Amino acid sequence: MREFLTGIFGYRFDFEEFLAGLIAGIILAWVLVRMRPIFDWILGLLQSQTRRLGERVAASSINRYQVELITRAQTMHVANPIFALDEIAIPPRLLAPPIPTDPQKDEPPPEDTLSVVPNLPDWTFLSGLYSAPTISLAEALSDGANLMITGPLGSGKTTALAYFAIRCANRDPEAGVAVELTPVLINTADLELGRRAEKDPLKPLISAVQQTVSPGLASRMPGYLRPQFRQGRALLLLDGLDLMTLEEVSPVAEWIANLLQEFPGNRIIAAGPVSGYDGMVKAGLSPIPISPWSDHDQRSFFTRWAQSWQQYVVPNLPKKRIGDLDPALVTGWLIGLIRGLTPLELTLRTWAAYSGDTRGARVVDSMEAYISRLLSANELQPAEAAALSWLNERQGAVSERAFRRGTPVDSLVEAGIITQRAGKKVTFTQPAVGTYLAARAMVETGVSESFTQTGWAPAENAMGYLAAMGDITEVVTRYLDSEGDPLEANLLSCARWLREVPAKMPWKDKALRALATITSSQARPFGLRLRTVHALAETKEPTVRILFRRLLTSDVPSSRVLGALGLGGLEDEESIDTLLDIVYQDRSLHVRRAACLALSAIGTEPALEGLGKVLLEGDEAVRLAAAEALAAHPDEGYSMLRDASEHDNLLTRRAAVFGLARVPEKWALDILERMQVEDNQWVVRGAAAEAVERRRDPPWKVLPVIPEVSELPWLIEFAANEGLGVAPGSAAMEMVRRALNKGTEDEKIAALEAIALAGDEELGLELYQALHSPEPFLRDAAYEALWRLRAAGVELPSPKQYGLG
Repeated sequence: MREFLTGIFGYRFDFEEFLAGLIAGIILAWVLVRMRPIFDWILGLLQSQTRRLGERVAASSINRYQVELITRAQTMHVANPIFALDEIAIPPRLLAPPIPTDPQKDEPPPEDTLSVVPNLPDWTFLSGLYSAPTISLAEALSDGANLMITGPLGSGKTTALAYFAIRCANRDPEAGVAVELTPVLINTADLELGRRAEKDPLKPLISAVQQTVSPGLASRMPGYLRPQFRQGRALLLLDGLDLMTLEEVSPVAEWIANLLQEFPGNRIIAAGPVSGYDGMVKAGLSPIPISPWSDHDQRSFFTRWAQSWQQYVVPNLPKKRIGDLDPALVTGWLIGLIRGLTPLELTLRTWAAYSGDTRGARVVDSMEAYISRLLSANELQPAEAAALSWLNERQGAVSERAFRRGTPVDSLVEAGIITQRAGKKVTFTQPAVGTYLAARAMVETGVSESFTQTGWAPAENAMGYLAAMGDITEVVTRYLDSEGDPLEANLLSCARWLREVPAKMPWKDKALRALATITSSQARPFGLRLRTVHALAETKEPTVRILFRRLLTSDVPSSRVLGALGLGGLEDEESIDTLLDIVYQDRSLHVRRAACLALSAIGTEPALEGLGKVLLEGDEAVRLAAAEALAAHPDEGYSMLRDASEHDNLLTRRAAVFGLARVPEKWALDILERMQVEDNQWVVRGAAAEAVERRRDPPWKVLPVIPEVSELPWLIEFAANEGLGVAPGSAAMEMVRRALNKGTEDEKIAALEAIALAGDEELGLELYQALHSPEPFLRDAAYEALWRLRAAGVELPSPKQYGLG
């Protein structure tokens, strides 16, 4: 047997050894089976320890990232040399968007301030003055939209992003639906987009984040951020789009679209320009303007500034200067000089008043005081030259090589004037300040050709400062002599420069006459006329009062509305009696509402007493208007509403509910909650309950961008009524054309809104025909649609090419 086995295996077979090994193997297997639970426990322990170690490392990255993000965001405002953002910040708000026309709904839109003063995306002076409805950033995100906050330089867009980043990083409930998201705050200038961005859109984003964190944390960013985006748990806060030209915006829009496609579920809030955001809407961002500060916001800011000044600045002042400052006196002096200022302008004026280095009452005077605090005399001229180089290059971020040799870049960075970006580029930390410096340089060098080209916010902003310091007659003449633009964009650009132009400038009267002509013309779209009223009221020119008073005598209600709103903007005390007569006697409720708002804006004792009398004695509808108008006056108006909520008269208490609903204070909400339970009249309780619900869930929504016109519900229903379907592309636009030609009034308006949504030139002829329609509602809707198309970078052929004048 052994020989046989030896022949098989090729070696000598030892049976005893084989048997011993077999027994040993069986015993070893038995031991291993019996010890398996112990091995599993040991393996699980090792895995658990490894996982906990990974979690500790990740938590360390998260905590460090959040701390560094908050620290950086606290400095992203113009007063950062003396205060952290949270010490003086006013929570940012967005102007309530118009409710889209829906032919499927029978109920009309709510009658409120928006029905009298519609929020415009490009002119917001009157919206701030009359405390137009607003929503928070959290409310704007709540329906799933990605946002692009628009507004002029200095309107607070960057600060809004920084404020919201802090709320998210701190898991503050104020962040709403974004409270669990990871905030990622970067500047567009730090994005280096190229072919790599097409393959991996996260790569340039992570590189941009690494520019903003410490070296030790930078290496951990890929491992931290990629899982957040893969799980749809990131909130991208993208700053700096408003500094880019159309050519620079387009690749960023493509990158955003790619990012959202590759990593769905993440959210975006970007800071963009008022106009010139080519491709951003198609990428999925909904434009919404940032709200200007109301009187309530301005007073809240003064209070916070005074408290922070006393806490952080006064202890470091020389003793002889401490007694020279009375915050109440400073605030009282400032209130008469701040109407229409942006948050940046108001901050600089307040800082100058408290520092005692006020140079004058103009915006350029506050800018000069600010620059003098930051730069020495030797640094000022290089800073001006650098700013001029930036604007001549027409780029959002400019290469350091574009600066003249010897520019002290490091000193300017240390002073907070410029910020270094990726690729050896720089941006101006406060772009509005950069444009002011460029304007100072142009006072000596003259206006270069690049500044006369429209469509880039920094250059146009610089022209506004130059208009206050120099002579831009040649540029304005070229603008005003251009004809054929139905939007009147060149004229409205000039209108922005009127605010601080010296009285004797030869072009000023010409621009004012051109604006007045449009304001008076009933054949022009209401939206265009309203824009000219914004512009004229902001000039505070005495001669403009005559125009607005004349409009009050018009037979057309829309003209009387514009006249009343303009007189409120000018604070025309001589018109109080006329406006009160309109409140009691005008046939149009719209006009009466406008007159109430104007009386509140004038704000003198006779004006407010007149409104108080209306609140007590007027008919029901005008009492509501008076109460809502008083809500725009933080001083006496708030007190009058509080008293009215306890008045014996049922109609007065009910009207007070509508006014208190517009007061952004906790005490107002407390009164409403009490009234909804305790008032002895059900009609008052019902109104209070509705107001409380409206405060908690505003009716204004920012909806996600609909990618295709064929998905509009009303258009699908319209096509079904026509016995047809709606296919994407040209077929859908053909259905829009059909609705515009034979639909109801609401369907025609919705069709014009759909043309703007489509974002192309296909129905340009129909759009221009509506703009020249004898029907006011068509003209108005067509104008806004045309404005939205141009803002998105769509340039239609001129009306003459369609055979229209």
